[in-house]
Amino acid sequence: MDRSKRWVLYATLAMATTAARARRGMALGVALAAAACSTGGDTGGSVDAGDRGDALTESAASGTGGALAPGGTSEAGGGAGDPGSAASSGTGSAASSGAGGAGTTASGGAPGDGGAPGDGGAAGEGGGAGGAGGAGAPDTCSRAAACGSHKWACWPMPNPAGSGLPNPASYADLGGGVVRDNVTCLEWQQSPPSGAYTWDQAISYCDDLTLGGHSDWRLPTRIEMTSIVDFTQSPAIDRTAFPGARGGFHKTSSDWILTIRQAGAGAGRDYAWAFNMSDGIVSNAYSKATAASLRCVRGNGEGEAPSSPAVAPPDQYTVVSPGEVKDNYTGLIWQQGYSPTTMSWAEAASYCETLDLNDHPWRLPSIRELATLVDEAQVAPSIHRTMFPDTQYGARSNDWYWGSHEAARNAPAAWALNFDDGFTGFNAGASGKWNYFTAAWVKCVR
Repeated sequence: MDRSKRWVLYATLAMATTAARARRGMALGVALAAAACSTGGDTGGSVDAGDRGDALTESAASGTGGALAPGGTSEAGGGAGDPGSAASSGTGSAASSGAGGAGTTASGGAPGDGGAPGDGGAAGEGGGAGGAGGAGAPDTCSRAAACGSHKWACWPMPNPAGSGLPNPASYADLGGGVVRDNVTCLEWQQSPPSGAYTWDQAISYCDDLTLGGHSDWRLPTRIEMTSIVDFTQSPAIDRTAFPGARGGFHKTSSDWILTIRQAGAGAGRDYAWAFNMSDGIVSNAYSKATAASLRCVRGNGEGEAPSSPAVAPPDQYTVVSPGEVKDNYTGLIWQQGYSPTTMSWAEAASYCETLDLNDHPWRLPSIRELATLVDEAQVAPSIHRTMFPDTQYGARSNDWYWGSHEAARNAPAAWALNFDDGFTGFNAGASGKWNYFTAAWVKCVR
């Protein structure tokens, strides 16, 4: 398909999606308010997160907790901020070879030099070893550049090296202050500025940046930032690839959908997604006016503007067998449903390992893998509702989904993701707080 026809398809899909959402009332995914990081927080110092309000409809009065202003003072909102618990984004999954492509991949491997993806996205589960190109081979890069979205993972999600998960992170120092992610094909600013920036300032800084002979830098989106978060350490980033990386909150270009719509808790608000790189926490309720750190990115073609809703790439999901849904871009195959009951984290891995679904081996996904399912353009639940019907959601409840890792600095608490909005947390909150949950649901992956 040539480029002009592809963009017509994107526009048509976006219009259809918008119309469908307008026809149904959407419950409010209430914001996870986050604190501004303190001066000197680059060593992973403590941060606070604002209290979350209960889920409401978009037409109801906002119950969201107030995002914390610099210094930790609560703004007017649902309530004063309480001590924040760290949360992080999870990891990705196996890439696969394309339908009809000549090359195949090893389980978890990125496509080799011969494995051109076919129409509809990545295909088979694995097979032979990947070609010499390995992660970030040309087929992967060209597919990511052609998908038309920066707010969805159009590439295999890298996992922290040494985590034992597919697609271990791999970076190349290109010189000139530029680091290439060999899995996602994105190029990153190796050493970002030391100052703090508001959302508008951060976008302008990256737009004006010339580095490594390139001038097409931009502020990364939520899912792009997720791809470099290493939830196994603090600061939550590979410090070999990014020496001297700081913790504390970092801006993204992903505007929160209810801020874009100015609806529900987003009415009169200026919230956007941000990451606390001290531990990996992701908040969709970080004030744009609150200054924070940044790291610029480039690559993978064109995508949505910061204040445009996320647009799903074409042919994103395929039902490959009864009860199984494949993400044709990440290569992950998901259990379409989920566990019949909530359970403890200790029970979650066993549930997936013993799941009797079409005679395939299943495992508990990482938090980064779960993050690839989040649809930023929706709330309550923030997921593709046809492919994944009846998804549970809700702050101040047990309606979370377990990830596969304990919290690095707070074990035995473990990571989970809530599809209210897509925020992440671990179960270390006090009773009644947004991150207090004693059990969670399980959605398995392979």
